[in-house]
Amino acid sequence: MKKMMVITLLISLVQVGYAQEEIALNKFILGGSINFSIQNNTYPLSSLSINSGFGGIYSNNINDTKNSTFAFSPYVGKEINAHLLVGLQFDYRKRKYEEENSFGFGQPNTVDFVRQSNQFGIGLFSRHTLNPNQLFNFYLQPYFEYNILNEKRSQDANITQEEKASFIELGVGMGVLYNINNRMRTTLRIGGLNYVSGKWEIVNTVTEKDFSSFGMNINLATIFFGFEMKL
Repeated sequence: MKKMMVITLLISLVQVGYAQEEIALNKFILGGSINFSIQNNTYPLSSLSINSGFGGIYSNNINDTKNSTFAFSPYVGKEINAHLLVGLQFDYRKRKYEEENSFGFGQPNTVDFVRQSNQFGIGLFSRHTLNPNQLFNFYLQPYFEYNILNEKRSQDANITQEEKASFIELGVGMGVLYNINNRMRTTLRIGGLNYVSGKWEIVNTVTEKDFSSFGMNINLATIFFGFEMKL
């Protein structure tokens, strides 16, 4: 009789364990991650993520430059099983480059130069967790995203040029999750392989070009720290 009671208790505990696992899985996920950086005394690289040219601007006093970026990426997802999550993500990025006493080609006097951009994106992603039963989880995250970007350049607070771009981005990122408990975890997402293709134009001109790029993209701008919870 005692053996039967022990066996029955063990079976009950196993069933409870499976039930808790089922409750923990197949949940909706709500999360978000951010990235920001402030750099002083930097070279005037373009704020456009799809354009890395110097743009004909240089500084006669590199100590008077400032480059700041901010990005926020909220998302909602659905767990399919312990290894797979699919979801919808949004992306907002703001960049600003400021330079005092700069020279432009063909301009004799110095000016205060500012270049700032806003980027909005929406896309789909899937997350493939490699070791879901561990406290730290490693994952790969393929994604598809559509983005629009607007950039304005000004000299002494006067807008001199406005550029617009729209592009799609395909890629595979990677990252790490830390499970705080059954419902909450922190996230670290970094870049990976990506392909970008789109169209760029200077507003109120006939200048319009297609562009594309493919490669490895891992730097400070692709590192996102975040938090997510199961609903």
